[in-house]
Amino acid sequence: MVSIFEAIDREVNKSLKFWGQLDEIYTQDIRQNKIREASLQFLMPNGVFKTRNAILTKTKMYISKKEGKDAKKMAVVIWKKLEPFCEESESEERFGFRLIQSGLFQDFYTKSPEELEEWLESLSRVSILNDLEEDYKTIREIGSGSYAKVLLVQDLQDNQEYAVKSINKDLIWNSSRNTNALINEINVMRKLNHPFLVKLHRVYENEKFVHLILDYVPGGDLFHRLMERNVFTEEVASKFMKNMLEVLDYIHSLDIIHRDLKPENILMMNNINDWEFKIADFGLACETHEEVMLRCGSPGYVAPEILKKHLYGKKVDIFSAGIILYVILSSRAPFFGKNSSEILIRNKECKIYFQDRYWKNVSKEGIDCVLKLTDCDPDTRPMALEALRHPWFTITHNSKLHIESVIPPSSPDTGISAELMKRMNNKRYVEITEKERREEEENKKAFNAHKAVMSSNAKNLLKKLRDADSLL
Repeated sequence: MVSIFEAIDREVNKSLKFWGQLDEIYTQDIRQNKIREASLQFLMPNGVFKTRNAILTKTKMYISKKEGKDAKKMAVVIWKKLEPFCEESESEERFGFRLIQSGLFQDFYTKSPEELEEWLESLSRVSILNDLEEDYKTIREIGSGSYAKVLLVQDLQDNQEYAVKSINKDLIWNSSRNTNALINEINVMRKLNHPFLVKLHRVYENEKFVHLILDYVPGGDLFHRLMERNVFTEEVASKFMKNMLEVLDYIHSLDIIHRDLKPENILMMNNINDWEFKIADFGLACETHEEVMLRCGSPGYVAPEILKKHLYGKKVDIFSAGIILYVILSSRAPFFGKNSSEILIRNKECKIYFQDRYWKNVSKEGIDCVLKLTDCDPDTRPMALEALRHPWFTITHNSKLHIESVIPPSSPDTGISAELMKRMNNKRYVEITEKERREEEENKKAFNAHKAVMSSNAKNLLKKLRDADSLL
């Protein structure tokens, strides 16, 4: 089967040669994005090995004669296939790796197998590997979805456990989302490095699957934790939300919007406390320096400006975080209904109520924090850093109650019902096709230029969505 990454490699490296010309900002790339610098050996046409200094950045490799000297040539290595090798002869054994681009390749040699492992560890952060079974042992399947299944695996070298998201290439090629969503997910996750975010360690591709090697988080998701706990105390909820807002501030500082925060995408690190977690599933995330218009998210957690088809920015994540805070404090969903359509209607109206029977034990500061985070108007809704200055966090931090206390499970007659939680976490997304993505870009340019009329294709698209979209 055709490689998913070969086409994107050709897009970012249009040269018909493996090595290309240096660009004007290569020194800035080295200064800001360097991952590794060390010597490598190259086999020359005359059979002689020459040693050169190599610098790997997040997207490229630069070669110079010696360390500290100006680079002489450059290759774009992001999305290239990475294959380690060992060459044996009667007199010696050589170790190295090959980077492959659309039939073109370059071999690099290291002085020892230890150096090869160090280079492979660095290159695996930017390139694509192909032999998952040689590096990991499958333990069991731990999840599945429309496009992928999730496996628990063990690293054969250090016995560390990881979660592998195995994506069926046939389903990707035949879906409306095509490969762009996968490429986007990998691009976004490779930029992230935070203790409260699931980390992408490696990417593999074979004939049938693309495998994403991710952190394994053993504590289950927030969805199931809420089923056990019913509600969090304000002290626990405050600590949880403080971590949430801090990690959202980190994501937003990189101009990344998650766009699908909900309990199922929040993985709990352990069973000891309820405030340490990792945010997962960046399949709907985007990296943008300006407002966007793509409609996506999960019913009950989507910011109203998305459902109203307005331009929106990072504050949509703040709204979703506010809905999660509402749920963990009250064990109830603010937007309810018999199906996704009814939930989305109330979600769009954004009328949030606080029934006394569920909120009588929550402080007025806690309720006010929920209201601030779920403000229907994104202009007055706070950014993450501003939200962290809310007095609720100070009051709960200074409380004499014990945060460490674990809340016992509630009786089945109170709290969140399984049926309601399933509706709250309905997996139906408001998705968009590649054609619609292109039209969204056209719409964005039109808005930026203050044009009054959209293209006829965009008009037809909006009409189609209004007439046929059963979710709105």
